[in-house]
Amino acid sequence: MSTIDNNPVHILYDDNKLREVIMMIMNGRNDTMGITFVNLCYQILQLAEQEQMVEGSEVMHTSNEIAPEDQVRVSRVLWELIWDKKIFLLFGRSPLLGLSNGEDRFVKY
Repeated sequence: MSTIDNNPVHILYDDNKLREVIMMIMNGRNDTMGITFVNLCYQILQLAEQEQMVEGSEVMHTSNEIAPEDQVRVSRVLWELIWDKKIFLLFGRSPLLGLSNGEDRFVKY
């Protein structure tokens, strides 16, 4: 890796694989805590990097953010999962969430 890039990272998962990855992450979460959108995107990026499923895998990425168009794809998959009654939005605060307290969270049904 000779190049460093601080731009948001493009993930290479197709929509079906992205859905699988999201459900895998959701299955590993506590049913009452859920996961925020920002944290979910971060975890997707971490997994994609491990699996070399990021654009420019030969480049050292220093950004912890997926590209805006991939955030839209994640949002679409989340809505599909909501419509399929696999997940729902949990509103409200939790004293266990620390810095992300007050952010809406996605939770498994």
